[in-house]
Amino acid sequence: MGPFDYAVGLISIIVGLALADVASSLHKLLRRRHSVRWDGRVILSVAYVLLKITGMWFAVWSIRGVKEVLWFPFYLSLFLEFMLLFLVCAACLPDEEAESRDLAAFYQSNRRYLWSLFALFQISYFLHWIYFVGIRVDRHELLLRGADTMAPLAIYLLLATIQSRWLHYVGLALLLVFIFCSSWGQTLAL
Repeated sequence: MGPFDYAVGLISIIVGLALADVASSLHKLLRRRHSVRWDGRVILSVAYVLLKITGMWFAVWSIRGVKEVLWFPFYLSLFLEFMLLFLVCAACLPDEEAESRDLAAFYQSNRRYLWSLFALFQISYFLHWIYFVGIRVDRHELLLRGADTMAPLAIYLLLATIQSRWLHYVGLALLLVFIFCSSWGQTLAL
């Protein structure tokens, strides 16, 4: 086991805890499924959250050769980015039984917190992206790929501030399409 594998261990624990939190909350909802008023926005946001954290853990492999990842201050910034994703996972489903009776009401009262956490995550992700990719490409490619990296931020901010139900469905659909398109070619190949 090399230094990178050791460093990824802590990030993997955070990802595991985050996924366990979502799974536990979902289990509680499914157990009470007949008394729950379901809402598609919650289901879509959970799907997006799961894809995002799994995709991020998967993407960590792409930085395995970057020696700065093993420098404590830089590693701490990655750790904090994954902590933000843990908070996103913890926020996507209700923890209390009273909150879980009406998922539409839960989503409405929780949307600003959830999407603001995602916005903070995306800003952190963009700063890491600039370091890993942005400084190694020409200006034209930087603008194109940077816009790609920042596109979710605009959607997160809209979802945090606008209450329109249809806008949330459209935004969630766009985020799901975006994550599938951007993750499709990723691999753990050496």
